[in-house]
Amino acid sequence: MISTPILALVGTAALAGVAAQEVHNGITFEVQWTNTSDVLTTAVKDAYEDAAAEQATARLQAAIAATGIDSDCVAANNTPSGLYAFKDCIAGENPDNFYGLLADDLTEANTFWASVIANSTTDRTQWVAARTYVTGYFGAALSASEFAIWTASPFSDAEDLHSNPEHYFYNSTVTGTTQNAIIFEGWGGVLSDFGVKRTNFSVPGYSTPDFGSADYPEEWSISDDFPLAYQGIGPKILSDGTTFGVLHIAVRDVAATNSTPAGVQI
Repeated sequence: MISTPILALVGTAALAGVAAQEVHNGITFEVQWTNTSDVLTTAVKDAYEDAAAEQATARLQAAIAATGIDSDCVAANNTPSGLYAFKDCIAGENPDNFYGLLADDLTEANTFWASVIANSTTDRTQWVAARTYVTGYFGAALSASEFAIWTASPFSDAEDLHSNPEHYFYNSTVTGTTQNAIIFEGWGGVLSDFGVKRTNFSVPGYSTPDFGSADYPEEWSISDDFPLAYQGIGPKILSDGTTFGVLHIAVRDVAATNSTPAGVQI
């Protein structure tokens, strides 16, 4: 499966005259399941973030009670802001403590993904894309190239615990044009049929894709729509060395129209 996370970027300046469905920190966003489908008429980000925060807070509280790890860290509430402060406390003690707190979850996730992989019989060209398109109307405040640069910076790592309730550890390094990451997150989505699987994996060799190669079939390409310069792709590898998916993120500029300012689509 190719997975691209929903990114709800936030900015500072209010923009008028945009007929879209969500506004966060004064910036208007549109969400689509495909690049040609209708814009969603129901807001996605807040409902998802609220549900994820409730689940993550409850799980971490139970894990602290059971293990005694970071027992001085207490959640003020189960809202997103409360959870982010809670995770900051745990990470402040030791970022690796999430692995001790959620060790049982990791074992469950590894068992789940091993079963999925064992029952996957299609070739790579038939993997199903779990993909979402998000457009933020930032005007001149943000471009696709600036966003791409930001994702490879320490600022992106630092923001991860503060924008995704179900993320627990993220560390990336950049060598030349290649990024390598270690990620511990809830994969699958809090509203999915199979629920969150808190999964530890690495993404080595995340870089500009070479579609048509053995690793990245031509069928996965979205290059006609998105410049290759602003795409990154890399395998998602479990701790046992098994590839269970591919991370593929693309970003492009959206030109201003009579009714909308310029935007960035991810």
